[in-house]
Amino acid sequence: MRISPLNLKILAYTLDVEGHSSANVLQRCGLDGLDDLDEDGDWLPVELFDRMMAYAMEETGDPAFALVAGKSLALMRYGHMVPLVISSPSLRQALVDVQRFAPLVLPSSELLLSETSKATRLEVHPIVANGLSGRFRTEFAAMSAVQMLRFTGADWRDIHRVDFPYPCPPTLRDRYTATFGEQLFFSQSGCGVTFDPRLLDKPLPSHDPVSYMAARTRAESALSAMQNRSDTAERVRQWLLDAFPRQPSMAETARHLGMTERTLRRHLALLNTSHIELAQDCQRLMAERLLAEGVLSIKQVADELGFASVSTFHRAFRRWTGETPSTWRTDRTAVHR
Repeated sequence: MRISPLNLKILAYTLDVEGHSSANVLQRCGLDGLDDLDEDGDWLPVELFDRMMAYAMEETGDPAFALVAGKSLALMRYGHMVPLVISSPSLRQALVDVQRFAPLVLPSSELLLSETSKATRLEVHPIVANGLSGRFRTEFAAMSAVQMLRFTGADWRDIHRVDFPYPCPPTLRDRYTATFGEQLFFSQSGCGVTFDPRLLDKPLPSHDPVSYMAARTRAESALSAMQNRSDTAERVRQWLLDAFPRQPSMAETARHLGMTERTLRRHLALLNTSHIELAQDCQRLMAERLLAEGVLSIKQVADELGFASVSTFHRAFRRWTGETPSTWRTDRTAVHR
């Protein structure tokens, strides 16, 4: 899984704003500085962000640094989300926008609205959920949820409960209470914030129609550019399928699309994919088609796809589908009898 470099840039800037050194943390991540994090550059492995969050906690010496980072003024400097949320007409609209524009920085939104007859709740699904940095990201996202509620003018009476999926460190209980209120529940099945449903449609005091439309227009423009890159992935996939059984190199594909290799690589990285992944996806599709046709033997299918041996094809196909080619073919044949 990959995420926008903007996530790392925001965390680095937050460290600096809050009086810590982002340089030490970035260096430990193999980055020379903030300039190495291009907001529009290739998306980065989530594992790198995982390490950076853990290093940030070590650098600050604060196991609850997420409670600081989640409301830092640094969040205003980069990205589309905070200006959009603050100027939104209502909490409900803000959540709709967060859901729509989350793909600009993450594979999906970390906050999901759940409305039932019993409760209204913001479910927290952090991009990293396990380990030391998992706790950091969980609390950061929960802090974001609470901040959104505060934008409505909510006080502690409006927040009915806050759940966390791990035990409460005894030394941090007072800080959690000061941040989230008295209705704290630890060692729960998941993380979420339950609140008064009337807050959803209450007008936000900070709503500014002009600022909101400007922020939304910028976000829509960025999303449109990303979706255009998605068209690039489809064009790559179609080109690779049309070229089968030949397997064009990335340089050939870039020339075919009228762009440089670097531009193609960046566009695909922003979609959390790569030329080799699309090529393997096309191999899988062709393998499934040839196996389903039932004309060629498995060895002939392996040869047709360019594999050096049947065993190599077996390993690749099992990685793609969880089944061997023969099992896959038998199961599909049985279904269509």
